[in-house]
Amino acid sequence: MASGEQDKQIHRDEVDSDDENHIGNGYKAPQKMDIGSIVAKDGNDESLTRYKKLLLGDSSDGKQIHSQLVDPNDPRTVLPIRITLIFDNHKPDVVFELKGSLEQLRDLHSKRSVTIKEGEYYRTQLEYYVQRDIVTGLKLQSKVLKARTITVDRSKYMIGSRAPSAEIQTYISDVEQAPSGVLSRGTFLVKSKLTDDDKHVYAEWEWNLVIGKDWQ
Repeated sequence: MASGEQDKQIHRDEVDSDDENHIGNGYKAPQKMDIGSIVAKDGNDESLTRYKKLLLGDSSDGKQIHSQLVDPNDPRTVLPIRITLIFDNHKPDVVFELKGSLEQLRDLHSKRSVTIKEGEYYRTQLEYYVQRDIVTGLKLQSKVLKARTITVDRSKYMIGSRAPSAEIQTYISDVEQAPSGVLSRGTFLVKSKLTDDDKHVYAEWEWNLVIGKDWQ
């Protein structure tokens, strides 16, 4: 829905496809390592030590981190809370609540229509928990379709690897700009999903985007 930034890959394709390898442009997921293996790795490796601190914080207790549970009844590693579109010059923000099963999310958002003024600047914010184990290659993807069949835009926000924590984790994108001009206006179907390198789907939903000349 906007021009590309450092943490966002955009692909516009004439052929509609949900193949993540196609979208990822040759990206290959790194080998998954559990928390215990990361903590036990050679402490003399300076780059690895920096990575440990970045991922695990000041704690070197892999068992303690591994036991972090936000919702013991939920087997997922990532528990999405909400996505918010934060606009520079407009309130209220657009909020998508992401708590619940995939079926509940589809029912919640499938009939929703969101109008955005053309050319508006905004950021995309994701709030979520990570529990049980490290999540690798967490990413938020969207596909925009015209007439519900023709893909006109693809986006992928690479959130990365995160360790379990009892605190809410937040990702905020760089500033983006909504399309502008007569040809960009209209109603589009947006398919969004939150996944990781292991192809776990933590949230998946569809919604209707209206690009208008003004806010309604």
